[in-house]
Amino acid sequence: MMNFEASLKEKNLKVTPQRIAILKEIEKNGHISVDDVYENIKKDYPSISLATVYKNIAALYEVNILREVKAPAQKQRYELSYDHHIHVACGKCGKLEDIRVDISAISDECAKISGYALYDTSAVFIGICPECAAKEKNRKNKLS
Repeated sequence: MMNFEASLKEKNLKVTPQRIAILKEIEKNGHISVDDVYENIKKDYPSISLATVYKNIAALYEVNILREVKAPAQKQRYELSYDHHIHVACGKCGKLEDIRVDISAISDECAKISGYALYDTSAVFIGICPECAAKEKNRKNKLS
């Protein structure tokens, strides 16, 4: 669990109730779009605008408190930036999950091949989640 007030102060960002609410919402959901953050927090902050949520998320992203997660054919989502991991995304239902594996060998090989000094990882593997695979199998069985 991240200490949001300390993280904001460390990055020289003003601690506001709206920023704390945005961070808590992202923490609660894991991966969430800006629009969904807005829809979820406007209940508690009815005067907040979508533009304010966008601006705050952009500010939090700029100082590396948040990380973007981009999966093909899906809305861009955000997550807290506290560890390095990869993602798996379902191409059917859009479910997105964190996978914590040792990526050092892949990172080292990429740095060696490219000559880049790598400092972060962003990878999304796309497939079919177990739930969608089971539904597809059931559907095919019913057609047989």
